[in-house]
Amino acid sequence: MALGYRENADKFADKNIVVYGINDKDAESARAWIEKEGLPFSVLLDPDWSVGMAYGMSEATAERYVANNAEGRRPAVAIDENGLVAAWEPDMNTVEQIDALIARL
Repeated sequence: MALGYRENADKFADKNIVVYGINDKDAESARAWIEKEGLPFSVLLDPDWSVGMAYGMSEATAERYVANNAEGRRPAVAIDENGLVAAWEPDMNTVEQIDALIARL
């Protein structure tokens, strides 16, 4: 889904929205992912999965960061200029959902 955010980077910038990705690996792996995909946003590291578990996309006993990869479980949180949550999407899995989120902000 990172590519959907990459493709919409200008739209997010036009609305003063900053996008962050999350990676459960080390900094070197995250940097390689950013470079490989040409991602125009920062990536936060979550090696202990605490952020993933807090937002319901990771489970402590799961083998992968995204607990149920078939369902996606990739939440999106939009935070406004005042630091308040402007939008929360529990399962942001498609470009159409990203477009709808941008339109609402």
